[in-house]
Amino acid sequence: MTEIQRLDPAVAVAELRASGDSARGFLGLDPVTQNDSLLTQELESLQAQLFSAGETLVGFAPNADQPRQAYVASTSADPEPLRALLEFLATYQRCTTFVAMVPDGVEAAQGFAACGFERVGVLPRHRWQNYDWQDVLVYVGRTDTCRS
Repeated sequence: MTEIQRLDPAVAVAELRASGDSARGFLGLDPVTQNDSLLTQELESLQAQLFSAGETLVGFAPNADQPRQAYVASTSADPEPLRALLEFLATYQRCTTFVAMVPDGVEAAQGFAACGFERVGVLPRHRWQNYDWQDVLVYVGRTDTCRS
């Protein structure tokens, strides 16, 4: 299994920025247009934790309204770092369900599908990017269907 390494906030922000377009929409953030200070504040307010697995970043933010649920994100279509994150969340955070909100057209969506996430909806024209509104795809996964 792929190993993930937790990043401290300053490194996480730098890695998000270095990921460029593949990090747009990561936990609702946009490191292309948001500065480091704002990204740091946003990650803190979400209580988000980010991890690296080679060139891939994965991360989660707990859902305050559903204690056993986490919002998850990835910068890659590779399912292995995501599987490692889901295993971590199930084991150490006791999460049973996961939600991913992925901008339409982002290759990371393939990784969620490969991990057993089900596309359950679309938020039409939810994000503003590149001078146009963009749809966001909503994926849901459960521990029993997402584990390898």
